[in-house]
Amino acid sequence: MSPSRIRVGVIGTSWWADLEHLPGLASRGDVEVAALCGRDRARLDALAAKHGVPRTFTDWHELLASGIDAVVIATPNALHHPQAAAALDAGLHVVCEKPLGLGLGEARDLLARAERRGRATLTFFTHRSVAAAVQARRIVESGALGRILQARASYLTASQLRPGKALAWRMRRAEAGSGALGDIGSHAIDLLRWWMGDFARVVAQWQVAVRDRAGGEVDADDATAFLAEMASGARVVVEASKLVAGRVNQQRVELCGDLASLVFEVDAGNDPTWEGRLWMGHADRPGLEPVALPRELTAGLDQRDERASRAEAYRRLTDPFFAAVARGGGPVTPGFREGAEVQAVLDAVARSADEGRWVDVDRL
Repeated sequence: MSPSRIRVGVIGTSWWADLEHLPGLASRGDVEVAALCGRDRARLDALAAKHGVPRTFTDWHELLASGIDAVVIATPNALHHPQAAAALDAGLHVVCEKPLGLGLGEARDLLARAERRGRATLTFFTHRSVAAAVQARRIVESGALGRILQARASYLTASQLRPGKALAWRMRRAEAGSGALGDIGSHAIDLLRWWMGDFARVVAQWQVAVRDRAGGEVDADDATAFLAEMASGARVVVEASKLVAGRVNQQRVELCGDLASLVFEVDAGNDPTWEGRLWMGHADRPGLEPVALPRELTAGLDQRDERASRAEAYRRLTDPFFAAVARGGGPVTPGFREGAEVQAVLDAVARSADEGRWVDVDRL
């Protein structure tokens, strides 16, 4: 490994790689984006030129063997496990988009490989870097809410409502595992686990609003809702929907304790900054009061240029990972362990929605 810069390869040339990973990596002074891989040669060459990536590959196996130190996997969900497994077996450190795979078995396997080889891993739960999310965790840990009795979480977008929207891989369970549940619901599940601890059991239902689209039949959910019992005994309601007109990436969580309540809200991509918002309600008086976010958390995330705020959020999320890479490996949060824990909840929700019953969440 270079003593000054970590050589990183990126697999995937989607809009998300263009918006998030390639600019985010380029904003880091300790990283060199050394290689990019994609199946579409024209798209691959265009993105490499745009972001100044010197080497390109259409075969991801060749990228993994190209002398890099770490890899970012930003490909369809069905490719996460084979690509991450091969990268870990090659001795690389791995950043992988969520969910880690098509099921808990794949996620467990990746976690075991990473731990055996002592590699640093990062599951890309974007909202962990939002200032309000970090402050919410601090407030919960301080005991200010008391014992959390219940919570409500929603992640809403309008992306499946676009007229004439054609079939995409996220709409097929064989390629995605689930639809809205795994794509956006995984973020809400991760935040709830981060703030409240483990899920114990769930009961769910999901909806496919438009089954026949140009290109084929949809079998992955456009929207999912579920009730959960946490290991702590708290009750939680979660909704993930891509059927809400006017919403971009609106996420809201309300934590209700016996002393106070806390409301978290962020609309990534629509808000001009990555600060987010918090309000608290108190048992001895009505109404919600805004919570001021510490400057140490908002600095750099409060820029009106959304690209600059996004780059700061990217650095914050990836800082622990690249620090671990520089040390030669070791655990990172949120790493593949957190990714596997979220996958266990996704699997239980999907099984419940299919079978119409309460399902226990498997432990790792």
